[in-house]
Amino acid sequence: MSEDLTEVATAPPGPGARRDPAVPASLPLVGVDVGGTKTHVAVVGPDRERRDVVVPSADWRRGPMFSDVANFDRLAALVRDVSPGRHHTRIVVGLHGLDTAEQRVIAATELTTRLPGTVRVVNDAELLGPAAGLEHCLQLIVGTGAIAMGTDDRGTDITADGYGALLADHGSAPALVRETVRRGLRVADEDGPDAATADPAMALLCAAYDAPTPADLALAVSGEDAYSWGRHASLVFDALRRGSPVALAVVEEAADVLARNLAAVRRRGARGSVVVGAGGVLTAQPLLQTRVRERLRVHAPDLTLRVLTAPPVDGALVLAAAL
Repeated sequence: MSEDLTEVATAPPGPGARRDPAVPASLPLVGVDVGGTKTHVAVVGPDRERRDVVVPSADWRRGPMFSDVANFDRLAALVRDVSPGRHHTRIVVGLHGLDTAEQRVIAATELTTRLPGTVRVVNDAELLGPAAGLEHCLQLIVGTGAIAMGTDDRGTDITADGYGALLADHGSAPALVRETVRRGLRVADEDGPDAATADPAMALLCAAYDAPTPADLALAVSGEDAYSWGRHASLVFDALRRGSPVALAVVEEAADVLARNLAAVRRRGARGSVVVGAGGVLTAQPLLQTRVRERLRVHAPDLTLRVLTAPPVDGALVLAAAL
């Protein structure tokens, strides 16, 4: 697997190494952020030298994480490749798609048997607060998937959405494309196919799928895995900037659902007044950030959205240092 490793582009001169003064010396640490699209591994040695490596998650994961036990073999091999020669480490893995207590036990057990060290496994959203330097906050990930999360006074996780691209994950890259196609098809049914393809959002998606009509687009999209839809999410925002009514309705609805999810998590007892946001869609699209903030003022005026600027894997290192 070593030949597939990609050093993070922002690493300073040298073989991917840099000093990390925030981490105590003498603590070999490994932080892992497993996202739907990419996996980021950060290793800090006893001398505080840090090495970061990012690979596409598809390089090692086959299907959903828990559908193939060999995924844990390949993830552990990736971690060992990045941190060779470390006999005992403190490891925290933030795992996309870790949604139940049973999954936490399975993941921790499987990785503990494969890695030489103390291993803790959390949902990838749980890395955001530590990465932002906050002890109590709500978390919002909007990328390949979408989930709102917080923790109550007893330390119990409270979540909203995160149910997957086929049915939910509102605001995520796949869901934006899914909802755009659905709205475009309603326009086609009500006003005719030409009216639908006159909308910039449907026109861009039809071109992307080489689909001459909305019906052809529906067939092409339906024939793909739901997570594959996400590669076209940027077209929705391109269409929004071109004045697409369909894209505008989709983005506004997504922002409203995201804000309502955060309000629900807060209402159910989550601690904190700051929402730390991350994920490829949220961080790359200021238009979505603005609309989420607008809807928070309606649904949860006590909450403030702060988009994370540090890599979420930094939160894994913070948690690892506390093991």
